[in-house]
Amino acid sequence: MKYKDIKTMDQLETAQKQVKKNIGNKGKAVRHSFTDMKQSYSPGNLLLSGLKSVSSYIPVDHLLLSTVRTIRRKLLK
Repeated sequence: MKYKDIKTMDQLETAQKQVKKNIGNKGKAVRHSFTDMKQSYSPGNLLLSGLKSVSSYIPVDHLLLSTVRTIRRKLLK
């Protein structure tokens, strides 16, 4: 409803309720968006994203395999 269309107190109260409802809905949407953002920027996801971007320059699979072999040798000694 536009402000110029409001002629009575009932219309004003209806418009105010609608505005409050819209504000509440926007607040819920912002909270939901923030929750999604927190999940996507978790430490694990950031680490995986970094590994994906670095893997094109550095042979990460070779480094990981050699690290696992070294740890296994040290544990079996």
